[in-house]
Amino acid sequence: MTIRFKGPAGPATLSVTEVGPNKVEYTVKSGSGRSQGGASGPGQGCITVLRSNGGGNSCSGLGDAARPSPQPDAVVIQATTGEDGTAILRIVSE
Repeated sequence: MTIRFKGPAGPATLSVTEVGPNKVEYTVKSGSGRSQGGASGPGQGCITVLRSNGGGNSCSGLGDAARPSPQPDAVVIQATTGEDGTAILRIVSE
């Protein structure tokens, strides 16, 4: 599945490359940049932040993490594994 959206540096895409019980993997492309993230295991997740001058990725145990907060001039992507084994994907922008 691929989701197209407007990122801080122009058009961007989020491609979910794998979903399974307690697992989600994805790739984000924005401008000339590319970031990958993935979570495996209950309560695990990744957050990718896109900005016009680049971005960053962080993966760890997120538990029942709430929706990420919007950040100025950024798009925040959160992919987590839910407590029931499902994948949860959130895209937040200001």
